[in-house]
Amino acid sequence: MATGVGNKLTGQVGEHLVSAVLGTLGYYASPYSGNVPGFDITAVHSESLNSFPVQVKTSTKGALVHSTINRWCEHGIGEDNYQSIGALKPLKHPKLIWILVRVDGTGISNARFFVCTEADIQSKIVSRYTAFMERHGYRRPGGGASPQAILTIKELEAFEDNWKILPDYHGA
Repeated sequence: MATGVGNKLTGQVGEHLVSAVLGTLGYYASPYSGNVPGFDITAVHSESLNSFPVQVKTSTKGALVHSTINRWCEHGIGEDNYQSIGALKPLKHPKLIWILVRVDGTGISNARFFVCTEADIQSKIVSRYTAFMERHGYRRPGGGASPQAILTIKELEAFEDNWKILPDYHGA
């Protein structure tokens, strides 16, 4: 379901799943259903009361992260749509926790969680985009000028169930 309503519902499911899992790990978590720019959940450790924001991205298929490369690094598109990739851009919140959720058609019981920082996302997405552009001579196949960048499960596997990066995490 690639409709606006379907996407909104998928995002809401992901935020609530993450909130529920955080609860089992000893965190109070409140989702904002897309109403706060920059993050989707506030989590508070139940003992230390340390709080932190969480960015959640949820997908039912395909890529887990969709973005434009110029969000993450210097990027240009020149004559004949040849692309240049430059230095990483400084991040405002490099330690912001990102939790990427894959929910498949069989229901929420098989949901997969990939837990990393915004700096991890930046590193992976720029690396993937650069490798893709190198393979194609820094020009999109077909000559297009799209700056679209994605991350799939393949690039994010190392972060699956990586809950240990959460502040004050002590295990389940």
